[in-house]
Amino acid sequence: MVKRLLALFTYFIVLCFCNARAQDAVSTTEQLIADIFEQYTAESEDEVDYETFYEDLMYCSQNPINLNRTSREELQRLPFLSDNQIESIQAHIYQYGQLNTIYELQLIEGLDMTDIRRMIPFVIIGETTKDYKKIYWHDLLSHGKNELFMRFDKGIETKEGYQFLPEEDENTATLNSKTYLGNSIYHSLKYRFHFKDRVQVGFTAEKDAGEQFFGKMHLGYDFYSSYVQLNDFGKFKTIVVGDFKANFGIGLVLRPDFGMGKSSYVLNVTPRNSGLKKYGSTDENNFFRGAGATVRLGKFEISSFYSSKMIDGDTANGTFSSLYKTGLHRTYSEFEKKHTITQQVIGGNLTLTLLNFQIGLTAVHTKLDNNLIPEKSVYNYFYFTGNEQTTAGIFYRWRWQKINMFGETAVADNGGVATLNGFSFSPISQVSLVALQRHYSPEFDTFYATSFSETSRINNENGIYLGVEIRPFKKWKIATYADSYQFPWPKYGIDAPSIGNDYLLQIDFAAQRNIAMFWRLKYEKKQINLSDLQNVIPIVVPNEKASLRYQLNYSFGNFNFKNVLDGNLNRQANANWTYGVIMSQDVSYAFENIPLKIDFRYQFFDAVNYENRLYSYEKDVLNAFSIPMYFGLGSRYYLNFKYELNNRLSLWFKVAQTAYADDREQLSSGNETIVGNKKTDVRLLLKWDF
Repeated sequence: MVKRLLALFTYFIVLCFCNARAQDAVSTTEQLIADIFEQYTAESEDEVDYETFYEDLMYCSQNPINLNRTSREELQRLPFLSDNQIESIQAHIYQYGQLNTIYELQLIEGLDMTDIRRMIPFVIIGETTKDYKKIYWHDLLSHGKNELFMRFDKGIETKEGYQFLPEEDENTATLNSKTYLGNSIYHSLKYRFHFKDRVQVGFTAEKDAGEQFFGKMHLGYDFYSSYVQLNDFGKFKTIVVGDFKANFGIGLVLRPDFGMGKSSYVLNVTPRNSGLKKYGSTDENNFFRGAGATVRLGKFEISSFYSSKMIDGDTANGTFSSLYKTGLHRTYSEFEKKHTITQQVIGGNLTLTLLNFQIGLTAVHTKLDNNLIPEKSVYNYFYFTGNEQTTAGIFYRWRWQKINMFGETAVADNGGVATLNGFSFSPISQVSLVALQRHYSPEFDTFYATSFSETSRINNENGIYLGVEIRPFKKWKIATYADSYQFPWPKYGIDAPSIGNDYLLQIDFAAQRNIAMFWRLKYEKKQINLSDLQNVIPIVVPNEKASLRYQLNYSFGNFNFKNVLDGNLNRQANANWTYGVIMSQDVSYAFENIPLKIDFRYQFFDAVNYENRLYSYEKDVLNAFSIPMYFGLGSRYYLNFKYELNNRLSLWFKVAQTAYADDREQLSSGNETIVGNKKTDVRLLLKWDF
């Protein structure tokens, strides 16, 4: 073990220091968005919808925020800005008048050059007036922007599910449930149209690998989605028809979208109130289908919406035990679960916004045409049962002096309560802090709550969080948080009430514009079931995990480099510590004479146990985001190309392979089984602007 770690560490040191002195280079907006997303997801194992995150920020880059006439709501679209920074920007413009150049952002309290560089692609300095003139058809046709995306993915090795063609079973007259109905190609088609920030139209179609495109069971794509969104039409702030999302308050009542959580952005802990907005992702679950509108009436905003869509579940005799959320319909048994339940949702929000105070009321009612009856066990004793649910809540934000206070309290119709309250404060420009308290009763179990939590489910949790960000010297930033939480009722994987603590420390150093590095240390201690099959009665024991990450980004001419050393130690109860380590070298090069950019990575990983598994972000084709999980001993490489065929056509291509060196003879399980120790994937995307 020691020799292996020493060899990997020597390799890493050589890569870090054998390069010449770096020169200046500018990151693209797409890469900046990916870097921001990576920071948010680095400490989470939950799947987060990158497509929506990417599209929201790309929309801001195409329709930049005018800082001289912006609102708090607009600035909240930039997830890397804290509440204190947003307040400082607005207070500075209110006190000193409109900005004349982007460089004046350096005068605003709480903003450093790292923050300003992140802001530049998404903001402009302009006049304080806004054009709400009528829109005519010739304006849409002559000035609207159209985009078409076509993407294909293919695994090279043959998986078990594709070994045999589906056959008729003589006994049951159904297709063989152990065989995939379709081919191994993933394909998606997307169309996007937008006119300034006023009109947006989109269409999405997708077929996952293994799903049937032409056949007896299915014809065409497996998933279709479309939307039309209109902004700023008279009294209407927003009108959306088709597929959309509805996010209000801090997420305890209604937020089927990306929610803030624990990350290296230690001050950004609560979701932002983004209201009604279009939905164009390929995620087949977290959206509404119908129509909604938001109306402005003075300082009030009134929103309402209605949704009716078919969702997946294993129904029988008018009941089902759980929702089927994978979106995969590759086998007959998976296809039988498709669109078996009708879900209707009606909801609304009323918000009053004053200069330093905001308060809002949100309510949502959900009805299913089948009864949800989970298979009862101790951990899910309080989970929702039935076919109707109503949830309502009140949220607030209040600024007093330099203190921002916020919170939300929600109640479900079964009496379950959830409340989250906190404040952020900057006593001096170099120091900012946030404190957060949460209480989610075991009985509170709703369909659409997404907010700050240790787990993805908003129920059965109490906790206190404290985050601090310090800028002690120029070019240095220290971010840290401490979170203490408890689960008053047993939860999945823990058969008794339990407690836990998380701590994170990250130190960032921006030596120059083209050289940046950070050190991240995280320690968590929580309770889990003792994994000993000899125990008849479950025993809850402490589990400790310590993680360390060092990352160095630098550039040299047209080259960009990234070196990463990431490792962890884990132990259960008083057992021996086990380890996981990963080391990677990234190289990107943009050619000067041809419109081609290449990204390459090579990395080693060694994770002794599954508890030591590691996640590593990697670059991908446009609109995609990859965070593979690594367990065992092996290596991985990928090669990513972006080539601009002309001013309208762009092409992305990626090939990636993981090779294991720990004597395993097959990968994965079930229909996903691959014979051998290698897994290779290729991905192609074509973008057409017209």
